[in-house]
Amino acid sequence: EDASVWYFVAPGKFVGAKRAAYKGKLAFRQGFFEYNSEGRDFNSAEYDVILESEAYEMAVGWKHVIPAWAFRSDHELNLDEAAGWVLTSTGGPPSRPDMIRLLSKLSGIKFRGGFYVGNEDSYLMSVKLIAGPQDTAPRKTSLKEQRILSADARAPPPIDDEDTDTIPPPPIDSGPV
Repeated sequence: EDASVWYFVAPGKFVGAKRAAYKGKLAFRQGFFEYNSEGRDFNSAEYDVILESEAYEMAVGWKHVIPAWAFRSDHELNLDEAAGWVLTSTGGPPSRPDMIRLLSKLSGIKFRGGFYVGNEDSYLMSVKLIAGPQDTAPRKTSLKEQRILSADARAPPPIDDEDTDTIPPPPIDSGPV
């Protein structure tokens, strides 16, 4: 592996249960204050962004995100299986269940910082994990949930206190005065 390849690692707030980001976006700005290529080409052989799930022993990466020789670039990467991610283990595209599993137990996000053989001062900023559209597809329910739901359907509607008339209690007869 080339010694010039290194990664920024996203902090803890970007990992964990991030399933809501499916079909959302990973946005960021990446750039260089300076770099010295020592007369060599820009290294484009490695993944520029990697998403990892240790729980599922899975990682997806995306190459050729960062343009060569640019001092600054803004990016929005779609977080779905058709966007350009590849499984780092096979080089093939992930499936929909792969992406959902990965995001549901996301353990790391890495942004490549090293692209040149010589000295480089790079930065990463404005990183955002943007939620995708809400999943409106019907979800599978367990038999227990189905029993509870069907029991609720048979139950009489709850009484709404605002719609009922209150009858005041009868006065208490304290006897002759």
